[in-house]
Amino acid sequence: MKKRTLMAVFFLLLMMVGGCGKPAPATQVYLIPTSYWQYSGSTPEAAAESMLRLGEDYVTAARVVSDGVELDLTEAQRDNLIRRNNDYHDSILSSFMSYSSDYRYDPDPTYQQVTLYFDEKLPPAVNIKTVFMLTAGYGMNYILQNNTTDWNVELRIYNCHTGKLVCSFNAPSEEASCGPEEWEASYAE
Repeated sequence: MKKRTLMAVFFLLLMMVGGCGKPAPATQVYLIPTSYWQYSGSTPEAAAESMLRLGEDYVTAARVVSDGVELDLTEAQRDNLIRRNNDYHDSILSSFMSYSSDYRYDPDPTYQQVTLYFDEKLPPAVNIKTVFMLTAGYGMNYILQNNTTDWNVELRIYNCHTGKLVCSFNAPSEEASCGPEEWEASYAE
């Protein structure tokens, strides 16, 4: 009898040390609202599929609901998604800043404000990609960091030579408009 009891205790300890019987990490539901997917140029259906393709390091489940996409995430998955977005931001910013040593970016750890310094010589395609991708990425990170559907990101574009504000807007409710008149005004004394 003692031998069987000892063996049972041994196997119980082995299971505990080996990770068997460990509870699964807790998941939390995050609703990424339809307003975010519309701003980012996607649909909830395409977004849910895309999120699932990222794999289990990033999401446990993704489902379309009436007001967006619900994501079941562990804390580690949420952190991985935020880190993935930040890595993508870094690659966009690296390309952006390669156009001029005067170009710069002020990071915001709250993900509520994108502040860029550049001039009217930045190629339009790079301008649009930088502004759009940073604003969309910040929006996603804000939603994930705060588990809220009430998101907005303020974009501020400054003239890198004068430090004057060229334009600002709030995504997703406003559109950016930095035309020749705004750039000219940013050089005025």
